[in-house]
Amino acid sequence: MSATNEDIKDLNIILEEIKNLRDIFNRSHKLYKKEFNSDIDLITAVLQSPQNAGESIENQVQFFLSSKAQRKLHRIAKRQCLSLENTTVDECIYEIRSEMYLHLKNNRSFDTSGCMKLISRVRKNIDKKAQGITYFFPFNAPSFSPKKEIKIGSAKIIQKDSVYAKVKDDSYYDIFIKNNNPDSFNCLLSITIPKCSNKMSKSRAQNVAAFIYGVIKVFTTSYEIKANQVNLMNNPTKNNINHYIASNHDEYWIGGSYAFGEDLQDFWNSFEEDLETDLGLVIKKLILRAASPTNKECLADRLIDAFYWFGDASRDNNSSAQIVKLVTAMERLVTVKNEEKNEDITENFCRRISCLIAIYHSEIDERYKESKKIYKLRSDFVHGSQSIYKTYDTELGFDPFKLAYPAIFSACIGFYQLGLELNSYETKLKNMYSELSKICEDDKYRIKKVMSS
Repeated sequence: MSATNEDIKDLNIILEEIKNLRDIFNRSHKLYKKEFNSDIDLITAVLQSPQNAGESIENQVQFFLSSKAQRKLHRIAKRQCLSLENTTVDECIYEIRSEMYLHLKNNRSFDTSGCMKLISRVRKNIDKKAQGITYFFPFNAPSFSPKKEIKIGSAKIIQKDSVYAKVKDDSYYDIFIKNNNPDSFNCLLSITIPKCSNKMSKSRAQNVAAFIYGVIKVFTTSYEIKANQVNLMNNPTKNNINHYIASNHDEYWIGGSYAFGEDLQDFWNSFEEDLETDLGLVIKKLILRAASPTNKECLADRLIDAFYWFGDASRDNNSSAQIVKLVTAMERLVTVKNEEKNEDITENFCRRISCLIAIYHSEIDERYKESKKIYKLRSDFVHGSQSIYKTYDTELGFDPFKLAYPAIFSACIGFYQLGLELNSYETKLKNMYSELSKICEDDKYRIKKVMSS
């Protein structure tokens, strides 16, 4: 894909705006300022020579973009990014501005051929600058053996020392490493992002890291392990010891909590084994998708989001906010677009979540009651009848994380059978839940099973 008809039309509107604004600028600076809707548009009005053009300042020509022209340019960039998928809109705008400057300076045509060539150069510049990057995020993995390395698809958990030994010792090393607590983490989460722009690459890596963190938290919950010390160091953490100081009538005292670190060596071994199962295969495929996403939504995106929300809930110290995030995680698994009237939403959520869990894990009736209770509480928080900051005890009567994790695990298998890369999946997903509902009418799903992953 190069320049579309809309791109060509917008480029010619931009050209006319540039011509008109130059005339206005030469006549009156006051009139010139009126061509802008905001101070930001005024500041970003001047097209500048790209840094790699090898052009001295004295040879530069000034071209001005009005607010209207800047809006058109933004629309061109958004359309191009739909097919590029390896750069952000802002980075695409920068490349268009740079090439447009050279196009105007060299008096090139804005006919169909000229516009096609301009956009083609923009796309080539973006592709040329794209690169694959491996990121290493500080990660605390208690009881992780110094000789161990766990591969999770294209990502892996490794010891930190070998990587830090390769980092150049300079001022940044002092700021980010030497001045950090060296004992606060023992590993690195290594994530390789395929070729894309630097800005997009960093954002994707951080999202993949948060997704993997969610995966690990789902597994620790399934093993009923207290793993507060397992954390990504770029996210809020729960320390072994936290404290506060309080006072009353000039009397001061210290309060807080402390926790003894649990031995997680068995967990890491079991986690590594689980990654070799069908469930592990799904997770590895999800990591590849998260590291190199496309603009077209597919079924895998729902699972990635569910793990992401679960991990985010586990980092939140507010139990009420945890409810909202965990229900959001489960909603990503069971809500189908444009299918329900308002009165059906709650019933579909409860039925589908309880069926997802019952098919592999436990009795359906109890899970249905829990699903209904947690969904109502979440609705109270979101729609305003109950305030998160004024709620001190959720009083669910069960652990909401233990409701969410088997639903996510079961969805992994169900979605894999449907096809993780499936687009326009709503009908098939709805049919899957209808079939599950019929299966779960069997009395055997009302009898408690032994938990399995």
